[in-house]
Amino acid sequence: ISLKAQVIRHHPTSEARVQHPMADAKTTGANEGQPAPETIEQQPAEENLSETQELGESDAEVASQGQASTNQTEGSGFGEAMTVLKMTLTEITLLRTSFDLLLQSLGNDREAVGDAIYGTKIMALVAIKDSFKTPRAVMSLRFFNCFRLLLEKAEDFDELKIYVETLAFKHLNLEITELRVGRVQDAFLELLNQNVPNLPPGTNAAWKTMLSYCGSCYRFVGDTYGERLRIIKEDWTVVQASAKEKEELASKQSKEEAGEEGDDMVKEESVKREGAETFSFGRMCAFSNEVMGQKTEGWMEELLKVFHVLVDMISSPVHLQEECDLLAINLIVRSQSIEFEKFKPVMLAALRSLLPKQWSTAHENAWEWLWSTVARNLRESTMKVRAFKPYNVKLFSTLEEEQLDRFRKDVYTDFFNRAPASQDLFKQSQTRLRYIADRVLQSSSDLFQKNKDETLDDLSALGLRHVGYGIPIELFGPFVESCVTIMGQLISDFPNDNVSTKLVWCPKDNAHQIAEKDLREHMMIEGFRWSIGLTARVLVRTIMDGSTAVMQAIHLDNPTRLRRALLDAPRSERCVWQLAVMVGSQSISPLFWSLRSGAH
Repeated sequence: ISLKAQVIRHHPTSEARVQHPMADAKTTGANEGQPAPETIEQQPAEENLSETQELGESDAEVASQGQASTNQTEGSGFGEAMTVLKMTLTEITLLRTSFDLLLQSLGNDREAVGDAIYGTKIMALVAIKDSFKTPRAVMSLRFFNCFRLLLEKAEDFDELKIYVETLAFKHLNLEITELRVGRVQDAFLELLNQNVPNLPPGTNAAWKTMLSYCGSCYRFVGDTYGERLRIIKEDWTVVQASAKEKEELASKQSKEEAGEEGDDMVKEESVKREGAETFSFGRMCAFSNEVMGQKTEGWMEELLKVFHVLVDMISSPVHLQEECDLLAINLIVRSQSIEFEKFKPVMLAALRSLLPKQWSTAHENAWEWLWSTVARNLRESTMKVRAFKPYNVKLFSTLEEEQLDRFRKDVYTDFFNRAPASQDLFKQSQTRLRYIADRVLQSSSDLFQKNKDETLDDLSALGLRHVGYGIPIELFGPFVESCVTIMGQLISDFPNDNVSTKLVWCPKDNAHQIAEKDLREHMMIEGFRWSIGLTARVLVRTIMDGSTAVMQAIHLDNPTRLRRALLDAPRSERCVWQLAVMVGSQSISPLFWSLRSGAH
């Protein structure tokens, strides 16, 4: 027990984007503050076990590594706090090297690595094996991707914390205990040591640190936010179901009465006012605005269109921020001045009216927390979009053909240096590569100029094509950095007549000052970085959602893998799995793609 406590105090971060096996427990406040005796069970569909499965070192190594960590986290037990995990560069290198060696030992097959991790987790948590209902073929690639993302974010402590927090929200319905986390760690390390016999010294300790940190964060998030999220989810389900039921009833009554009296339109409008307005959340908010004597502004109308998406995303901080960034593009077009505080009383008044029996102080606190979280993200996003938009227009109006041609050439040189493996994917002609570079620049401009929905549809369609091409998501990070680096060089060559050294507040956040002569260059490159980064995040999420086992089998042209994927599908859904993969409003047909690519 003392050794486990030391390992947990070491709080390492987890590994790349794999969902943790530690998240199989319904985190409730009952165990808060106490080291849970058993921990971590993973949710099959959305969580990849990588973060908690890696403990297989000798007791001596664990003890020595744990002792070093004790000094940092003395006084904080398992699941009592969610702090930043600061791993050394040596530890991060050990994690990445060992994972690469594991990938090589399994034939560089990403799905095989994910499948092996999934199998070790099942064996470690055999008592709760029945909880994992998602098909194994579906989970394998998700596990691999999650591990990769964890390793990528390990150097940026804040980014790692945010990502682990996102994974933790996906495990809220699972009971995370210290014992289960330990079992998953041991199972993962056993897998690692069996396939990579000569691991560099300290690898096991680094993995234990990372996985223990993930497990502790899962427990903390579950105890802290689990009840609020449960209330929000239940309330919103009731609101949506009630609105649908009442509108259907109102529509039926309107038709009956219209048939009797011969006045279809009048009756339908009357029933809508009497029925639907009082049960739809959007209409109830509009009604509450009228009662309060204020107008439903344009930004509020845009917000109500996607409010259901924000409610669904509240348990995923990364996706919530992504949605707020996209929503901000529409909000600043609809309203010049936005006061997000106005929506809070409107929202609460509407919910009180729609949930008169369920409403209590706990419900009030939960929804206040939701809106404070959303409003904070929207406030930051709208400030950035307003600040970046004019500089983005200046950037693309200033670029000349000679500079664009330089970008088309240099971006690939820099990218291939950062990620040599990418050369195997970019085998097209120079004309095609130049077209891709132009599309990258166009996406940065369109993000500020087009409607959010149109932009999202375009990106979703592009992401699904990347699924068909089999593009690894770990290449998006280096490609974005290459684009930003080359664009930064071009922007630095722009003529600048401003020589003032006066300090001015940076308009993107009003949080720091910068010399006036450097403001234009700074805002241009930061705006380009923000837009390209958001584009990459949307594409990565689309690829993650669209990378089904069937699509992977088609990409590899492997009939055996395709049959295995379909065997895992429910009989009623096997045809659907072969005919359509939906991501947002866009879809791709695995059957059509196989015919197009020649994978028969």
